[in-house]
Amino acid sequence: MFIFTGITNSIAQNQTTATNKYEIAVDLQNFFSDGTPDKVLFKLNNIKNNQIKGAYRFGIGTSYWVDLYKITHDDENYELTAKQHKTDLSLSLGYEFQREYNRAIFYYGADLGTSLSRHDDIDFPNVNEYYKLFFVPFVGVKVLLNDNLAVAFEAGAENFVQWSKTEGSENFPDNRQYHLFYQSHFDLPYSLTFNFNF
Repeated sequence: MFIFTGITNSIAQNQTTATNKYEIAVDLQNFFSDGTPDKVLFKLNNIKNNQIKGAYRFGIGTSYWVDLYKITHDDENYELTAKQHKTDLSLSLGYEFQREYNRAIFYYGADLGTSLSRHDDIDFPNVNEYYKLFFVPFVGVKVLLNDNLAVAFEAGAENFVQWSKTEGSENFPDNRQYHLFYQSHFDLPYSLTFNFNF
C-alpha cells in the first residue's frame, strides 16, 4: 500500500479517458511458489461518458497434478508403488465499482463463484471430492504503469459453504464419509494481479 501511495503521489493528478474496453488480470499469489497463477480474471469495463465506472469480472482457475512414486531394487526395473491425481477447477462472476485518483484506481465489489476438487489415490483406493460455493466482498487498488499495463492488490472477506465426499481410507477401504461446513475469513491479499488492458 505504501509503494502504491508513493507511486500515485509522484504522478500528476489528471483523469484519464477510457480507451480500453477489456482487461486480463493474472493472479500472482501462488505463481512464485507453485509456478502457476491462482486464477485469471477477464474484465469487461463499464464505460460511461468516456470514463470507466466499473467492470464485470469473469474468473477461472484450474490445476492438474500427478504424483508418481517408483522404486527399484536392481537399478534397472522400477515398480510403481504410489500414484495420486489432483484436479481443481474454480469459476467466479463479479462486479467492481471504480474511482480513479491520479493514476491509481480504487475499487470495491464482490465475487460469487464455485470450485470443484478431486483427489484420487490408487494406494487404498481413496477418492476425495470437494465442492464449494463462495461469496467474497473485496476492496482493491490498481496502479497504472502505462495505458495498457497495471498492478493491483485486493483484500477480501471470503464466505463459503463446502461439502466433501470421501470414499475409502488406508485402514477402511469401504468407508464412505460426507462433510458439510461453513467458514468466513479475511484474505490479505485476496488477489495480487498483473493486469493487461486492451
